[in-house]
Amino acid sequence: MEIMKMNVKIIVICCLLGCIVSNSDAQDYYSGGGGSWRRRPADNPPPKDKQDQSNPEPSGYISINFGFANPEATFGQPFPQNSFANNYNYGVGIGYGGYASPGSVFHLSLAFPVNHSNFGVALMFGSYDNQYNLNSYVNALNNSPANYNPYSNSPILAYSTAPSTQPDYSASSILAGLFYTYPIGRLSIDARLMLGVLLSDLPEQDVAAIDGAGDQLQYDVEPSSSTSFAVDAGIGARFLVAEIARRKICVMINVDYLYSSISYNTQQDLYVVPATGPNANQLEQLSPTPAITGSIPLQLFNVTFGIGYQL
Repeated sequence: MEIMKMNVKIIVICCLLGCIVSNSDAQDYYSGGGGSWRRRPADNPPPKDKQDQSNPEPSGYISINFGFANPEATFGQPFPQNSFANNYNYGVGIGYGGYASPGSVFHLSLAFPVNHSNFGVALMFGSYDNQYNLNSYVNALNNSPANYNPYSNSPILAYSTAPSTQPDYSASSILAGLFYTYPIGRLSIDARLMLGVLLSDLPEQDVAAIDGAGDQLQYDVEPSSSTSFAVDAGIGARFLVAEIARRKICVMINVDYLYSSISYNTQQDLYVVPATGPNANQLEQLSPTPAITGSIPLQLFNVTFGIGYQL
């Protein structure tokens, strides 16, 4: 009988201990505390496609963009006819600059917010190419007041284009500045203001002419290079399209306005083939060669489309 009572006590004690342990495990599971192996899993965020996108965190990007570089103001316009008044020496070359045709642009960009704010830093490398419209320049010369051949003082009857070694404005920019972004779900509105340098190759202006005496001439403003200060202001829209292997792929459209005052210092060569005289039908280079100096206001309105990695 005593043994039976002892067994019943042991069973009751075991049951009580089991209940206590079980209750402790339950508390650990729902409270997350204690040392139970059945601890409740940590709170995990819902899947990203179900997260609340009403207040996303600002983001940056690395991107490549291609697009159109449209010349603005005097950079893309012809000179008025009165700008073709006779130069102090040769009479052609005062109209150097302008006549830029619509061209292409490439941007390699990096932008990132600072300290999880909407403001940050923007960096950009740009490459721009705009054809120099020599045909329009020659047409303007033909419609301008008469110039004279300095070799024979005979009026020039007609101008035509000649082959050039550098037929376009070619420039590269290195820019850095401020970045602002405003996220709206998967969409981000970006703005930037950057300063930097512009490395420019300026076109050759090679023009042939014939005068009233039958002399053939060639006016050649040589190509040159220049380094200048540049300013770029832009705005764009960026959309997160996919996440592939934890990489966030975005597409974007940007609009930028680039300005730089390009100084140039080159020279103008004049060649003549006289129709008469002891040097008839022989090519001569007239000297001295006048210096051509001044500045060209480069102004480009750039529209680009690109793809990038969202930071």
